[in-house]
Amino acid sequence: MKLQLCLKRAPLGIVLCCLLLTNAVKAQDHTEVVAVGHALVIDDDTEAAQMRALLDALRSAATQRAGQVSSHSMVDADGQLTENVSLQSDLTIRHMEVLEQGFVQGIAQVKVALTIDDDNQTCAKPKLTQVVTTDLATPKANYQHSQVDINQLLLNAEANFSERAQQFNFATYRINAALNTYETASLASEAYNQADYHLTIGAQWALKPNKPVWGWGLLNTLSPITGSTFAPKIALTAAFSSPNTPTINLTASHQFSLPEPRSIAESTQPIPPRLQAQVDDWVQQSWQHFYSKIQCAGSFVRLSNIIDQPLWRMNKGVRLGLKEGQQLLVLPRNYETGILNPGSSSAPVVLKVTQIQPHSALLQHLAGPKDFATGVAQIVIF
Repeated sequence: MKLQLCLKRAPLGIVLCCLLLTNAVKAQDHTEVVAVGHALVIDDDTEAAQMRALLDALRSAATQRAGQVSSHSMVDADGQLTENVSLQSDLTIRHMEVLEQGFVQGIAQVKVALTIDDDNQTCAKPKLTQVVTTDLATPKANYQHSQVDINQLLLNAEANFSERAQQFNFATYRINAALNTYETASLASEAYNQADYHLTIGAQWALKPNKPVWGWGLLNTLSPITGSTFAPKIALTAAFSSPNTPTINLTASHQFSLPEPRSIAESTQPIPPRLQAQVDDWVQQSWQHFYSKIQCAGSFVRLSNIIDQPLWRMNKGVRLGLKEGQQLLVLPRNYETGILNPGSSSAPVVLKVTQIQPHSALLQHLAGPKDFATGVAQIVIF
């Protein structure tokens, strides 16, 4: 074991940076940390003891990673010097597996393996299906060109995005009411409430310039000789964002030249095959770009208290892969500051699914602070 401490002094404050390096196994793109936790069995409640031991294992794992201890010195109203100490770990949990659990002389023991993806490149698929809602934005100007059905072009692009997303445990729902032909309005609203990501696919005409441009008239004059005419262009844009993670706000855009007008005999297809192939290639590259940024983001849910009851409600249910009896490790926002501080409202919590519905679930508290921060939280199913 190698221990390094760096001490930095500041007026009325001390900052300690503690770096603890242990036997964590480092791979090319992630770190495997194995930790053991213990907890005393109280009132024969073995399940609660196991969950407390699980949280103790997380605290043990946190000491195997880089961490920071901040201590602020201040003088109170009575002239007494006080210290405000806070601990923070950079333990970013991507996946967790319980290796062993048991009891020895009234003490619960849990051994866990944590996967921490340092390079944010390769992660295990989330056990809970994630939701992508899609929307379609038609061109802002009614600019008809080349007998191309732009609405159909957008629908095809959306279907292509959805097909690729479903291969990675995503469910897709369209929320555009005007073009929504396969979902009811109520289901679309429910999907928006459960959404992990939003995808909007839009089109914008690249119009012929209104102001005279040098050479434009000459080009049109020579077009019968050169064989070229003004080729209308359309820009497709895909905007991908997350309501849970503001840092995920991605866009991909490309400009396509529409083909020349076709004869009636060649107009049986609403989208020319060559143009469709170009759009399909753009969709493939755009999805790879989006997924490379979100593949390790994890599963997020929205939690709320039920008034006057020791239960919590979650906005996802059986339709997205949740099962009754499952145990969830809940990681509130800024949970890194609470791993080493079990009394903090941002500390990790263990909940159990007690009742399940298609689009929601009721949860029972097993371990951790009961006054934990509700709202958006990341969950790990184990």
